[in-house]
Parts: sequence; structure tokens; C-alpha cells
Amino acid sequence: MCGLCGLIAEITDWTDSLPNELPRRQERYKRIAIINKILKPCHVQVSDSQGVNYLVESLTGKREIANGLQELWDKVASINPNFDILDESYLRKLDAH
Repeated sequence: MCGLCGLIAEITDWTDSLPNELPRRQERYKRIAIINKILKPCHVQVSDSQGVNYLVESLTGKREIANGLQELWDKVASINPNFDILDESYLRKLDAH
């Protein structure tokens, strides 16, 4: 698949259950806000890319485009391999908020 098709094509995620575009986009922005709260300690930020993909960025400017949530977590791991989303102490901190 060429880069352009990969950017335009969206992998349907099970969390995208809304039929209309506006509520879907609102839910997507809410999801991104939650993801950014989760990723704040590892200094990685996620933003929307074309309403289809996620742009994953580090503080140093490294960028990856992810299509879907599974690929997003893979890209986070490639940008910051020291961050473990399943670390017990980190999960306790998340539960405290």
C-alpha cells in the first residue's frame, strides 16, 4: 500500500460505534484526551491526523503515524521503549486520579 492510501484508509476500531461524523469526531477527541493523560508521564503526545490516523510525537520531535489503537500503542512503544503501560506502580498512579 502506498503512503497516501495508508494515510487515507482507516482501520475500523470496535470503539467507533457511532454512525454520524460529528459524534464520532467528538468521541475521537475525547479518546485522544484520555490517551494523552495516560501518556503524559512518558513524554509522548498523541494528536488527530486527518480524522483517520493518530500522530504520535515525542518531546524530541520523533513522529509516527498510527492507524487504530493497537498500532498507536505499538508506536508509543517504539518512541519510548522504557514506558510500560502495564507497570503496577504506574497503574496505581492512574487509579489514584
